[in-house]
Amino acid sequence: MSKKHLPESLTKGGPGDNSRPGNINTEEWWKRLDEEGEIIAKEPNSIVQQAKNKDIYFCTIPFTQIYSEIDGQYCACCFGAPSGLSVEDVPIKEWMEKSQYMNDLRREMTTPGSDLKTVDHHCRRCRQDEARYGRSRRTNCLKIHTNDAKFWNKIEKQVSKYKETGEFLIKGERIYEIQLKIYGSECNLDCYMCMHANSTTRQNVANKGVYSDEIFGKRTQKREEYIAHVMKDKTKGVTDQILEIAPYIRSIKVIGGEPLIMKKHYELLDKLIDSGHARYIRIKYQTNLTETKAGRHNLFKYIPYFQRVTIVASVDGVGAPIEYMRRRTVWDKVVENIEICKDYPNVFIDFNGLVSFLSVLRFYEVVDWCKDHPVVHQLNWAHVDNPKHLRPNNLPEKLKKELITKYKDWPDIIAALEMPQDPDIDIQDIFEYLLRADEFYKGTKWEMNLFDVFPELEEFYESRPVTDKQKEMFKQWDKAIEEQGKLDKENIL
Repeated sequence: MSKKHLPESLTKGGPGDNSRPGNINTEEWWKRLDEEGEIIAKEPNSIVQQAKNKDIYFCTIPFTQIYSEIDGQYCACCFGAPSGLSVEDVPIKEWMEKSQYMNDLRREMTTPGSDLKTVDHHCRRCRQDEARYGRSRRTNCLKIHTNDAKFWNKIEKQVSKYKETGEFLIKGERIYEIQLKIYGSECNLDCYMCMHANSTTRQNVANKGVYSDEIFGKRTQKREEYIAHVMKDKTKGVTDQILEIAPYIRSIKVIGGEPLIMKKHYELLDKLIDSGHARYIRIKYQTNLTETKAGRHNLFKYIPYFQRVTIVASVDGVGAPIEYMRRRTVWDKVVENIEICKDYPNVFIDFNGLVSFLSVLRFYEVVDWCKDHPVVHQLNWAHVDNPKHLRPNNLPEKLKKELITKYKDWPDIIAALEMPQDPDIDIQDIFEYLLRADEFYKGTKWEMNLFDVFPELEEFYESRPVTDKQKEMFKQWDKAIEEQGKLDKENIL
């Protein structure tokens, strides 16, 4: 996979940046700004120049993004530390303008020589990822935003106003993105690396015994209460708050669960259309793209009303690998939905995958698919951090060495593979968890076997005797099927 043969969509934020662990290479970010940017981006003390020279640790997110986690808590972004403040208690506009959390980040990120005390706490994940891999959510955003010169100059103007006044106000031009995970955790897939609070299917399967205390932690009462809280409707008043700042919204990203099957968020789309703002706003979905309907709601009916719709598909494998890792996926259905999306001129398809214990074994196939099917506008990825068992560095050393040759143009993935295995991780716990899922899905249309899909793992598996608890669990599954007179376990999930 030589950089010379990769299309531009696969080089933005990835190969070509040449970043290494602990050393972020910014050269590629600014090329388009140098060609198209206005004077403001070229002044010696501009954010561009200070970030380019690494005088400041700058991120666009605190100046452009309003984010809430699935439990309703505000964070800087999906990797940011929780704030302790919820959408149920603090209005969106007040959070963005007045919160100490966000304003401390803005101050430190625009101050040369800052001690970055707040950044080190709130943005710990990006700091760690840049030290470990050489890329992070921060670097991804900078790469994407600097490739849009007009948008970048709007960001620069907002940042300059903040530096002049010390006050942040939502006004002026459309530069804000709202990312909401508060529409629930309803999801139709059982992704092996997903934390259970993010998927109702994951919760249901875990309740039937496909769970690992070693990987995901013990199922305490506090944990169950958290999941119950996630399921509560936290959207009261949020739509009106969004409409209040709609003149300044550039995009809205809906995250789940699986957003396309969550009916509640379509109410927001209807209100935006009625308000007249929809035609100026971009809608983004972080979606598995296996379904496009929820009851009477159909994604494709809404697309024409918005300026742009970006489908960010969670793709980290092609064919059997993704169908195994993201169980209940039908890859042909995903491809079919991509083809339908192509019929709409205002729809863009992005892929956003997770580099994990399993996906790294085949992620290069996603790159090859994108090369052969030039429908993907942007390929992005992140490294699994939690649960740590499922990080790629916990693969056997023999496999990691073999994989490194397949990722010679992807320095962050090489860095992940070169990391030693975590000393407190037992790879047999991972195998046991995955094989338990295989047993659970046996006899269903989602039946697959780990070693059929990833045969290179089998030599490292050490069989463990089936415990009495597992035997009882298998009996219960079979009994449930027999009692309902069903032959397919999908009917009891």
